[in-house]
Amino acid sequence: MLNELAVWAPLFGPLLAAVVAVLGWYIAHFLNAARDRANRRHDMITQYLLEAYRRLEMAANREDKTEEQAIAFESAIADIQLLGTSTQISKTVQYLKAHASGDGGLIDEVLSQLRSDLREELGLSRIAGRPVVFRFAREWGGGDWRGNPIQRTTPVHAGEGAQQ
Repeated sequence: MLNELAVWAPLFGPLLAAVVAVLGWYIAHFLNAARDRANRRHDMITQYLLEAYRRLEMAANREDKTEEQAIAFESAIADIQLLGTSTQISKTVQYLKAHASGDGGLIDEVLSQLRSDLREELGLSRIAGRPVVFRFAREWGGGDWRGNPIQRTTPVHAGEGAQQ
């Protein structure tokens, strides 16, 4: 019996090496795939929240919102509730409740939280204070000598609590 095993002994080393190599490849592939999924998920969430920030900021503190801006605002709120952190969702819900009650809630807290979290995710330094939202008041008046309309702009609300 021992003699029969001795015949196969030279094959055990290479066979064991092959098994270890295949097992190592499988484990490395599994770990790389998991890392790639996590990176894609992180990138997707960051991109969605960055776009949500832009849509909220675009519609914030405007006197006359267009239908497109209102839809973008609603979409941003939905994205935050789907992909945001618990703090982002909590601040968004607080804003929604204040807005729905007729108190005219300010979106500044949500924008501030999103800005802080996104800057942290992107490895940027923290910024104190709330984001400044700048708007021009647009007054369309008479035209130039060719009859083209002239747009006159004046600065409007820069957000409550904004640092000067």
